[in-house]
Order: sequence, then structure tokens, then C-alpha cells
Amino acid sequence: MPGIFLKASFANHRIPAMKIKLFFFACALFAAVSPMRAGPVELESKEMAPVPTITESEPWHFNLGVPGWLASVSGDIGLRGITSNVDVKFDQILRHIDWATSVSAEARKGRFGFYADLLYLEASDALYNNGMLSKVNIGLSQYLVDGEAFYRVVECPRGWIDLRAGARYTDVYSSTKLFGNSRLIDQAATDLANAIAGDLKGLLERLLQGRLDGKNPPLPVPPLAAHEKIKLLKLIVAARQDPMTAQQKIAQVLNKELNRSFTLTERWVDPYLGIGGRYDLTKGFYMTGKADVGGFDVGSIVTVQAYGGLGCQITRRIYSEIGFRYLYDDYDSGGFLYKVSTYGPQITTGIVF
Repeated sequence: MPGIFLKASFANHRIPAMKIKLFFFACALFAAVSPMRAGPVELESKEMAPVPTITESEPWHFNLGVPGWLASVSGDIGLRGITSNVDVKFDQILRHIDWATSVSAEARKGRFGFYADLLYLEASDALYNNGMLSKVNIGLSQYLVDGEAFYRVVECPRGWIDLRAGARYTDVYSSTKLFGNSRLIDQAATDLANAIAGDLKGLLERLLQGRLDGKNPPLPVPPLAAHEKIKLLKLIVAARQDPMTAQQKIAQVLNKELNRSFTLTERWVDPYLGIGGRYDLTKGFYMTGKADVGGFDVGSIVTVQAYGGLGCQITRRIYSEIGFRYLYDDYDSGGFLYKVSTYGPQITTGIVF
């Protein structure tokens, strides 16, 4: 889910590439030299053109990129009917990142090619409190993997357009760990044992200070401990049935339920269809873009992704891009809701060979 994500575009070679079209049931071969330059194409004379042979074939082209996605996250993340509204900016996520890895790779031969992209993010935060809960640790671990095949439907001296089809795998692991304050728990147990039945729910709310609600979390995680408050209220009501042992039983309940961990792992795969392309502005600069839509209720109800950027061909092999990327997921399954937009600038550096 959120964090620093990576994406790269395919960069053009400046060395002219041989394109050979082999027709079945024919006995003639022909070749054309079509350099992908940002300017007029200079054609070699017929006398200088190499004569193709039956053994010649289109070479493989490779692209390895390391993009950094400076992403913010907003939307709704819920669990079993309780939803947290999330609005986490990139600088806030950056402060809590423990580890981030991202890489993308592309291989193309002729008009056909394959693309893969991997993002892994780990982040955590500690929320301190002065009530029955002394601390709440929250954690996030996310994989985002794209894999696709594409076909180059348009190729000209200044650019190209690809049709793409693939699938996006999303793996989100969230955790919440509670740490109770035993000294304050004993006092709280006394107050809860002596409280009027009608005031019990409100008193518990004040003692917990909203730390189980999961509202406005500093990381995009679901409210894993929100249902614990309902469970606590039921256990406290049961413990109050015997006034002689109520305080002791309530203290035992609080110490047990406020010193525990909650985890959730959700995984899904979204097929998608998309389009991508590039247009050379000059010999050194180009525009590139990519968009896809998918989900189709296979994984998400719908998922949409778009990227557009301005690139610079620093050398024949090395390029750099700056752009903006947007990803939207609307996933709802088994009581887990993930209706989230992830967006922000993306900076990419890569090499072609």
C-alpha cells in the first residue's frame, strides 16, 4: 500500500536497430533501418545497407529502473463494519519507514515484451498514552507486484504506443500491539467495579482515551483493536455480577485484554488492461505515460493506475524521469474494506541495454 513505489518507462536506443519481417510461404526477406531519434531520420544509401541473412533476428532490449514514489495515502480502511478514515501525507509516512525496496524490469524483442515491477514497504509507529494503555504499536508491511505482457502497436521515429495486459498482486499485513499500564489498571478496575451501570460505557471510553478506535491513524492500517472495546465492556459487565470479586476480576480482564496483539493479512490479485507510450520532444527529452484499469470483481471491485512524466536521456544508456503516479483500489472482502487512493510525484533513474 503506500510508501515509496517504483515504476520505469522504456527508454529508446539511439543506435539504429534492424527490424526484420519474415513472411511464411514466401522466399524473400527485406529489412529496414529505423533509428528511434528525436529528430529527422537519416536513411543510409542502398549500397551501404547490410544484406539480411536467414540467421538474423531482432535483438532483445532490456530496461532496469529504480523509481521512487513519494506517495501519500487517503481513503477508507475498515474491518467488520468499523472504518478508519485515512489521510497520511508522504512526509508522515517517511518518518515511520523501516525498510523500502523497489525495482522494475522490462524485456522486449521486436514488438512483444514483458514488464515486472516490485514494491516492498515496512513501516511502524508507537503511540504513547497516559491512561490504562501506556503504548500502542502499529505496523504495516506491504507488497505490490505488477506483471504484464505488451505489444507495440505503433512505432515511429519519435515514439511508440503499447497495448498492455497483466495482473497486480497486493499483499497487506497490518499489526496492532497493546501495552497496558498495570498501576493504572488497578485503579481503573476499582472505578469500573463501583460505577453505576448506566455510566459504565462512558467511563470505559474515557479510560481508554480513544486509543482502540483507530481514528486518523498515522499509518494506513485498519482499526484492528476497535472491536476489543466491545469485548471489554461485555467482560466487565460479567465480572460485576459478584460485587465481592468484581474489582479483582475486572483487573484480570484488563491486564489480559490490554496486553495483546492483533494482526491481519489480506492478499488479492487484480487483472488489468492498459496502454502506454512515449514521445520524443528533442534528442535529450521525452514525454512518457501509462494507464491501466482492472479488478473486474476478480480481486478488487475496481483498480485504476495512471502515470505521466517528463524524461531526460542523460546518456545513451542512462535516463531519468520525474512524473506523477496515481493508484486507486476499491477492495471489499470478508469484512475487510480497502478503498484507498495512493498518489504523489515519482522520480525514476534507469539503464537500458
